[in-house]
Amino acid sequence: MDFKAQLAADMRVFHNPAEFATVAGFYYDREWYEVPVVLDHEAAAERQRPGGDNAPGLSSLEAVAYVSLYDLGFMPERDHKFAVKVAGVTQQYNIERAVHEDGEIILELGALGER
Repeated sequence: MDFKAQLAADMRVFHNPAEFATVAGFYYDREWYEVPVVLDHEAAAERQRPGGDNAPGLSSLEAVAYVSLYDLGFMPERDHKFAVKVAGVTQQYNIERAVHEDGEIILELGALGER
């Protein structure tokens, strides 16, 4: 098995709802999608940018979403709204950064929430 084949196999495991991913519903450009997604709040904390200009009492809540390009079928764009619904709870985000690497979409999501 060559490197690309191994990478594709690993991505299928990572995006498998029985392994790491959760099937989540989300809105993007007023369209509803349901695909396996891995939401990582710890990775977002590690990528946190210092010096935010948020109003007092508000904090930047962030997540990094990992989605298979094969499952989603398109590449989301930066500065679009992105609402994720997991287990009946919806969180509104703004796409701060969107990149595509080896069949995987990585979205850095930002939002404002009360402390």
